[in-house]
Amino acid sequence: MMLVRRAIAGAKILLVEDNPVNQEVALFILEDFGLHVDVAENGSLALARLQAAAPGYYDLIFMDMQMPVMDGLTATREIRKNPDFGKLPIVAMTANVTPEDRQGCFQSGMNDFVSKPIFPEELAKVLLRWIPPRAAGDLAWEAT
Repeated sequence: MMLVRRAIAGAKILLVEDNPVNQEVALFILEDFGLHVDVAENGSLALARLQAAAPGYYDLIFMDMQMPVMDGLTATREIRKNPDFGKLPIVAMTANVTPEDRQGCFQSGMNDFVSKPIFPEELAKVLLRWIPPRAAGDLAWEAT
């Protein structure tokens, strides 16, 4: 079963991912949860999207680690320099899951991580951990 949390439907996600297949998979899952998703292909474009948006516009960022132009760790450090984004949850999406990789994520300012390949159940857990509910207790279960 897949947990679908209506309480987070409508939340705004910034997906930072350079691989088109990974983008497509993540978009399918996140949009199925009722989330609004914007995509940036690298850390530099993610910074531009954040700066163009009003503070508080995004509820969470999913950040790939290895991208051209600007990688996820560098982008996260740059994001954390802006006090408007100090509390914005940033979640690493990475195939690199060694303890050293995880430590690097946290040291850069990330809040959490999910490993690739991504699965709906894991994304649901992370989303529910970091996005405040919009309507308390509004749960629904759906068979996968």
